[in-house]
Amino acid sequence: DLARRLQRRLIADGFEAPLTRDGDTRLLLRERARFANERQADLFVSIHLNWFQDGRANRGIETYFLWPSDDPFVTALASAENRESGYSIADVRRLLDSICADLRQEQSKALASAVQRRLLRSVRELSTEVRDRGVKSAPFLVLVATEMPAILAEVASLSNAEEATLL
Repeated sequence: DLARRLQRRLIADGFEAPLTRDGDTRLLLRERARFANERQADLFVSIHLNWFQDGRANRGIETYFLWPSDDPFVTALASAENRESGYSIADVRRLLDSICADLRQEQSKALASAVQRRLLRSVRELSTEVRDRGVKSAPFLVLVATEMPAILAEVASLSNAEEATLL
């Protein structure tokens, strides 16, 4: 629903906005990245919903761009997301090497910051208590494998009853 709403708004503003999937179907991270790369997309936005089981504050919005993280929780999260990516360890090393000095990292960071600010402003119109979990870096493979600026936005937390209701 969120992706379709965003798609409609982008199309109304004159942008192309293909979706990697148009339904609740499973698609490997590798296939999502391939979809964007084959279309030579200008941006890649991966929309997610958080779920916290470890006692952390279980609400808020956070937006990720590609870069290593020293946060053990984020590293574990990326490992879990990447586990069923469809990429081998050799693929991962090759992909990581290709982005070390890449300009798209800075563009992705700027995009993540802009999206985080706008998401917070919009959601706080409905719920002023929504927490700003910040802009963070993480080695999510779906961000590594894309050839354009890319972000992963955790737009709400389903483990928080109020945020789940808002959704």
